[in-house]
Amino acid sequence: MKKILVLLLLSIGSFSAKAQVFTGMSEVDKSKKEGVYTFVNTQEKYARASWKAYLSKFGKVVEGKNGTYASSDIQIASISDKPLTVVSKVSEENKKVKLFISIATGADEYIQTGHAKLSEASTWIEDFIKIVDLEEGVRVEENKLAELIATQAKNSKQAERLIRELDSNARQINNLEERLKEAKIEKEKILTNQVQNKLDQKTKDGEIAAQKLAVEAAKQKIK
Repeated sequence: MKKILVLLLLSIGSFSAKAQVFTGMSEVDKSKKEGVYTFVNTQEKYARASWKAYLSKFGKVVEGKNGTYASSDIQIASISDKPLTVVSKVSEENKKVKLFISIATGADEYIQTGHAKLSEASTWIEDFIKIVDLEEGVRVEENKLAELIATQAKNSKQAERLIRELDSNARQINNLEERLKEAKIEKEKILTNQVQNKLDQKTKDGEIAAQKLAVEAAKQKIK
């Protein structure tokens, strides 16, 4: 029973991997081509760079316009022991990145439905898909790291700003304390002056009263 379950899981995994590659036709450099295609889980610019690098492992690659690549003498041992002609194109369709590949194994003989090497070609393409997935995984982690670094930089700037604000606040408090001390001294002076003013008024009141008596005494002499 366990063996049956394992075989079933393996067959499902194999089917899922094969299901990533399809056969069909596509236009490459204004010419209809027979071949296979798949969808790549990354941005178009990354898919183009990765595909060119992958192809270059097997032979010379000539990059054309609009994401097209041509290899007239490429060696893919897993597909054939003879040089192959590969024409491919990376494009975006319906918000998906599509990779179309036309592999010629002979004159007017292309790998498509029913071809003896379709399985090998699919495996070769699936190997590329695995690489793209791994590269995309690296980009995801790099983006997370970049976001964390950016957040940390933002926090560092905020920390520096808070330190500056604390310094400014400390200076303000120091200035206020100095002004408070000066105000207290000024208050003491005012209170002292106030006491002296009251004494001066009392003294003047006495002098005024005495002067009034002097004035009356002077008037009485006239009479």
